[in-house]
Amino acid sequence: MVSTKYLAIDKEIISEGMSFEFKVFVQSSDKKMDCFKENGSCFTNNDKVIIDTLHALYVEEAEHPEYEVFYKNFLVTQQELKNIKLDNKPSAIYENAENVLNDLFSNPEGLGNYESSKEVVHDMIDTILDDNFSIKSLMDIATHDYYTHTHSINVSIYALSLGSYMKMQPETLAELGESALLHDLGKSKVDLSILNKNGTLTDKEFYEIKKHPDIGYKIGLKLGIDNQNVLDGIRYHHEKMDGTGYPSKLKASNIPLFARIIGICDIFDALTSRRSYKEAMSSFDAIKLMKLKMNNHVDVKILDKMIMMFR
Repeated sequence: MVSTKYLAIDKEIISEGMSFEFKVFVQSSDKKMDCFKENGSCFTNNDKVIIDTLHALYVEEAEHPEYEVFYKNFLVTQQELKNIKLDNKPSAIYENAENVLNDLFSNPEGLGNYESSKEVVHDMIDTILDDNFSIKSLMDIATHDYYTHTHSINVSIYALSLGSYMKMQPETLAELGESALLHDLGKSKVDLSILNKNGTLTDKEFYEIKKHPDIGYKIGLKLGIDNQNVLDGIRYHHEKMDGTGYPSKLKASNIPLFARIIGICDIFDALTSRRSYKEAMSSFDAIKLMKLKMNNHVDVKILDKMIMMFR
């Protein structure tokens, strides 16, 4: 009896929703080959999480030619994506971010969804750090209709742009962008009727809303986030410089830097976004209001840097 031969393939080509015209195998602990995915079956997010833990994937030698055809097409597609004009990249990044955030808020404790959110941040940073990039081109695609998901993306865009203007190193930018993107993750556990309410919240409803920074912090810990900068931005973005914020009533420099940056970007996006009960402010009017009426709440030095960035 002739034994079947198996050849290793590049597992990095796998993404959620993908399917192949060949079977994909994994090697078990006793060195046997087990069929992981039948041909024509789509890979799921859970499959992707499992694959990330494996050393390799395999195909039968007889089906390797089909894999080679797919792999060549995959490489061509990847090169085409790299050659997309910079003008088109921001909107593509935003569209991808919306899909990722929808999944994340639907399943906030899903490790695969969290990893996808980190990839979104790195895409934004790559764009921001490109020599031909202007901050305006990314900020222009921020949507001005307020939804929790798009708000989180907008705040991340503003925070990354501001962090770049403040000359943060790429690794610090990555932490800031991740924290900003996840800053409202705790709202995934707040009743939708409260989040979507038109008009003023009752004291009881506001009490529920005020829980979201601590809830988001706890979800972050469950996801395995151990970077204190990222966690601080999530937990303390509603603190105010005069100590009247929540959840811990921190004051001034006791509020972590990431939380002060995200707090400013959070307010700015809320003011410049349309709601069912209010029109959006212009960027100029929003900054003016923050400068004149909120100077006890926000870090004015950082706000001044945002003003200079807009100029």
